[in-house]
Amino acid sequence: MTEQESIKIALSMSASAAEQVIPRLLACGVSEHSIVVGELGQWQKLAKHAPGLWIWDLSDPGTDVTNWEAARGCADRCLTVRIVPGTSTDNSCYTFKWDELTSADAESHLRLILSEAKLLHAQRAREHWYRMAVMEGNIGLWWWDQELNFVHLSEHFQQMLNLTPDTLPPDSQQWLEMIHPADRAAFSVMIEKQFGQHAAPFHHECRIKRKDGEYRWYALSGHCQPLDQGGPRILGAAIDVTEKKEAELKLSQATQQAQSANRAKTEFLTNMSHNLRTPLTAVLGFAEMLNDFSADQTARDAVQSIRENSQHLMRLLDDILELSRGEHEQPSPKLSKTSIDGLLCDTVETFHVKALQKDLAFTVFTDPQIPPVLYADASRVRQILGRLLENAIKFTDEGEVSIEVNYLPKPVPTLEFIIADTGTGIPADHVHAIFDPFQQGDNSTSRNHAGSGLGLSICQRQIKILNGSLSVESQVKIGSRFSLRLPIEIPSPAPASASDRDGSSEKPQLPSLAGYRYLLVEDGIDNQRLIKALLQKAGAVVAIAENGQIALDWISEARRDAEEYSTDSDPNVDVVIMDMQMPVLDGYQATQALRQMGFHKPIVALTAHALQGDRERCLEAGCDDYFTKPITRENLLQMAQQYAQQARQIASDVLSTS
Repeated sequence: MTEQESIKIALSMSASAAEQVIPRLLACGVSEHSIVVGELGQWQKLAKHAPGLWIWDLSDPGTDVTNWEAARGCADRCLTVRIVPGTSTDNSCYTFKWDELTSADAESHLRLILSEAKLLHAQRAREHWYRMAVMEGNIGLWWWDQELNFVHLSEHFQQMLNLTPDTLPPDSQQWLEMIHPADRAAFSVMIEKQFGQHAAPFHHECRIKRKDGEYRWYALSGHCQPLDQGGPRILGAAIDVTEKKEAELKLSQATQQAQSANRAKTEFLTNMSHNLRTPLTAVLGFAEMLNDFSADQTARDAVQSIRENSQHLMRLLDDILELSRGEHEQPSPKLSKTSIDGLLCDTVETFHVKALQKDLAFTVFTDPQIPPVLYADASRVRQILGRLLENAIKFTDEGEVSIEVNYLPKPVPTLEFIIADTGTGIPADHVHAIFDPFQQGDNSTSRNHAGSGLGLSICQRQIKILNGSLSVESQVKIGSRFSLRLPIEIPSPAPASASDRDGSSEKPQLPSLAGYRYLLVEDGIDNQRLIKALLQKAGAVVAIAENGQIALDWISEARRDAEEYSTDSDPNVDVVIMDMQMPVLDGYQATQALRQMGFHKPIVALTAHALQGDRERCLEAGCDDYFTKPITRENLLQMAQQYAQQARQIASDVLSTS
């Protein structure tokens, strides 16, 4: 296809005249189907073809020129050529006389005209599509002439602003006044930068006032161009983005509301954790003390019931707090050196006892190929195994519960824990539902087994953190088999120590705190009495402060009384055990103040706050460690001994360097 075939050529002339013109056009490469012919009076019919070149035969002096005059508005949209009388003095390159049209030079002349017609047609087509794009895209065009102090708005931009020619801003200052007052300064700076530095193309959003007084958001873009004559001119485009900005505002408001709701949820959970853990600390602690002092078996059984039910409440609270965490709050695995005995010992012992209480057989098998030393998140592994074993025993009334541990070295070192039981089993259509929060295999009101339905859902979360997997096979009235796979890390081969090879689960003796001094900062009277009694029974000297301010005053006074001690500025205390939520001055503020006044001995947070981030907040305040309530006697005494020894080492180091 030649370039001329892309346009239509209209011939307004008689058929006989057209027979003379068409061969000339064909000789120039025009295809016959690109030519349309009509009498002079049929110009409206020809106009429907949107010709790119229109040739009019006006050579007959008797031609009705009114047709030509009426058609000129349409004809001017394309390149127009006229055939004029031989007596005409019109020498325009767009006029022919019949003798010129039949001359040898006519073909080259026609080719030039055809080329120009094609270019003009293409240009006007582009302009048409451009105007359509501007209209359909709702784009307003504008330019700002610095020398003329004038802002020109395209017709469509005027319509966007609901302006009429008589209401257009007469100068740039009036245009600036249409910009929203809150946006005007930034807009002016952007304009000055464009004129002053001829900066890179800009993108700017601001509000512009329409004629009706409404402010709407517009995205302005463009750049400054120097002109051949006069000063520089900014050429720009404008798009109405009001709906987008309103959507962004609604999204921002929704986000703020969600964040506010999340903060309220966190505050509620924090308070709930504190208000439940604090009394549970006293209940569990005093129950443990009563168990030590009571010789009557009935009383000991009652105390044991108190302990078990309190521990059940504690587990339920932990489940609720764990479930409340969003996906973005999930922590990373915390790997530590351990062994298979370290992972199983306490857990197996606890659930072995529970199985015996129900007259169930309880068997344990561990693969001898399991490396003696491995790295795993021991705390989470124990939590997961505890939940799975607890369910297995809960839903098994006769038969056995077993745990089998296998080592899978490839493709990555993995421990496979298989917990099997001969319990009630799970219907096939309920197997997947048991991993949803608050769902159980039997949700009927007549079920025989209590529980919140949170355990397996939380197991799944913990397993996800550890990059593991959990699958289940179950048959009603036959039993269930849970297969847990958790990747582990194996250290470089090293000789196994005696303790690594020794599977003894003998519990260590409780630590002695004889001679160590503690300041307990706690506002709860019951917890004061409990923790003081536990520490004193282990041989410690304990002082009590009801809030952070009293603790600061106590430390300051003790320092004044011990000025003669040059090697230890705080000889009356080795460790501060700090509750974090107290009246007057809380534990965070008190810890920061102690560190600022040069107190370098250990401060250990003992708090009912157990949400994600609470530990980090305590450490940032200056605490050396963080423990949540309720804390067992064994853990309390181990912590107290560890940090008291550390305090004595700090004092010894100061003495050796003095």
